[in-house]
Amino acid sequence: MKTKTSLLLLTALVGLMSTACLASFPYDWGETQPVPEQRYGSDRLVRYAEELSTRADDLAASISERFDNRFESLRDSDIEVLYGSEKFLASCQVFLRLAEASADSGSRRAGLDAAFGFLSREFDDFEAVARRAGIRTYDLSDCADLLERMGREVGARRDYSYDREDRERDASDEWIGKYAKGSDSSVYLIERQGLRIVRRPFKNLESLFKYNYDLDRGDNPWDYVAEVPAADLDRMKIGDPVERTFEGQMIIEPAGRKLNRSVYLIQNGKKRGLTEASLVTRYGGWNKVREVPKEIIDAYPDGDPIR
Repeated sequence: MKTKTSLLLLTALVGLMSTACLASFPYDWGETQPVPEQRYGSDRLVRYAEELSTRADDLAASISERFDNRFESLRDSDIEVLYGSEKFLASCQVFLRLAEASADSGSRRAGLDAAFGFLSREFDDFEAVARRAGIRTYDLSDCADLLERMGREVGARRDYSYDREDRERDASDEWIGKYAKGSDSSVYLIERQGLRIVRRPFKNLESLFKYNYDLDRGDNPWDYVAEVPAADLDRMKIGDPVERTFEGQMIIEPAGRKLNRSVYLIQNGKKRGLTEASLVTRYGGWNKVREVPKEIIDAYPDGDPIR
């Protein structure tokens, strides 16, 4: 009797367990159950964006403190850094709002990856002006690391939106201080003036060679010509011409087949030939004699020889 009662109790227990297990499965077996929508804007991305905004805020504050009480004497590079830090901070804050909205909605917000590309470019621009101003901080390095992590969350690398415009901007940094040839015979000095890159035409060949010597670049300015596309050169604003002369200095033709080369002293807009080699010492020595093309020498009218 006891055995029969035990079997009945065991059977009832198994039945209850089976019913409980079946109840845990979906009721409609003929219908595929929907998969919960995957969260695109992850909580981790939001945390990274929050930390990046904090870093950007600290950077903007520290850079502003650098220039406190001397705003009247700021250089152009200082202004670039101030504006750059605030623009980067604003970009971080906008991206944070987009990341939070994307996480709350549980779906990918259109344009979040494009927003990350914009944020990356703003950081690259800010880092470039900070580098030109000689600013190096651990916060900059930390921001770069955070952007790399955010890029992995968004599914993009930091060079996600690195397009032709970005490459041109990077190339333009290499043009600064160099020369560029125009579509005609003009030669320009490429300079950065504030936030703008300008081209300053050399008045003549003499101005180019004299400027090159003044920068201790030697006797061949063509070694410092940058390959600037004509379209980019034409878009640059034209600055003040570069005009320099060899007034008060000794010049000579470049070494070549000509054995007897005359040395000239430029005085009062005329070339005066030195009749004795010993006279070179009187005017500074041979290390002060500048080799220049013959057309520069020929452009000066003759003056009285120096004896």
